[in-house]
Amino acid sequence: MDVVDARIERILKAAGDAPSVLNTQPWQVAVTGSSLTLRADPSRRLRHNDPQGREMFISCGAFLFNARAAARRESLTAVVTVLPDPEDELLVAELVFEPGGDPSAAELELSLAIEHRATSRTPFDDRPLPGDVLVVIQRAAHAEGASLRTIQPSDPSRAEVLGLMRRAEAIAAEDMAGRGEEAAWTTGWPGRDDGVPAHLLGRAPSNPDAPVRRFPASVGREQFERDSTLAVLSTSGDSPREWIAAGQALEHALLAATTHFVHASFATTVLENPTTRHDLRKALSLGGYPQMLMRLGNSPRPTSAPRRASVLRDVVPRRAE
Repeated sequence: MDVVDARIERILKAAGDAPSVLNTQPWQVAVTGSSLTLRADPSRRLRHNDPQGREMFISCGAFLFNARAAARRESLTAVVTVLPDPEDELLVAELVFEPGGDPSAAELELSLAIEHRATSRTPFDDRPLPGDVLVVIQRAAHAEGASLRTIQPSDPSRAEVLGLMRRAEAIAAEDMAGRGEEAAWTTGWPGRDDGVPAHLLGRAPSNPDAPVRRFPASVGREQFERDSTLAVLSTSGDSPREWIAAGQALEHALLAATTHFVHASFATTVLENPTTRHDLRKALSLGGYPQMLMRLGNSPRPTSAPRRASVLRDVVPRRAE
């Protein structure tokens, strides 16, 4: 097996720090010289809660954006071809790394944010984010072809959105297959390199209007903030190509947020239920399709979830010149 270029190894390590649903890390990579093929890994898909693979492809899109951002830190440019293919439904993208000159200050800042970004399931400061910070985060999502609709404490739709979150969680609590699948990815053991360890799930909120996802495996209760910013990421379409775009937009927005010391946590249950997902779209009068609901705010830097040491499926030797 050929040795992977050290720069590509660093890019892959940074890409693997991308967020993924329940830290499933549902991606696999093949390297050929300076080219990379990214595929979704069906063995890591949530078969019950994500039957279409929407969250799997969003996760792969986040990996893809990290690879692009990390390449600039190496003075490389990733030429990307997004390739969801009816004949090969697990193919996500191909990247070719080419010389790209020195990174700009903004590119370097974004790439450095990769190692500092982490999901925070602890209470945030009890106030909405400043408007100028939100503009930066929204522009980052827009740059990747998505929209980010904020839901501030004063928004009339906020109570309905919180109600839909609670309704979806109540339905999910009665679904034994779904609960079993979630439990499989939120049960840790020494040395496990995926899933969300129980100590990172955070405590259950003691206040019913807390804008945070509730996990059955959470231990203990805690008062959460009421007035942090909620945001919905949406795309104009709802196919694998849009899901990959949503993942890139999500990670670009999260890295931009990280540069302003803003953390996020996600409420995916409301989007895993087709009815509550439809009702969320209606409640917010979205022209597109909601792909992620998150809360944004300031908190102490959280601990990162574990990551796999390698995402390589195989390495194709470089041809002799």
